[in-house]
Amino acid sequence: MSRGSIFAVFILVDLAIVTGVLWCVFLHIPVSKYLVAAILLFVLNGAWLVVMTVRKTPPGV
Repeated sequence: MSRGSIFAVFILVDLAIVTGVLWCVFLHIPVSKYLVAAILLFVLNGAWLVVMTVRKTPPGV
């Protein structure tokens, strides 16, 4: 998986999380039901991006 495709997956997952949050907002679901899950998903997605970028970076760069 190239760096570009890793970043593309990161962006797509972030957009999916935002879409889910907006969907919950428009359905008038209480924020307490989805806020923690959304934050956790954003953090896990960021951690995945860091791990995959470090794994794909050659040593000495």
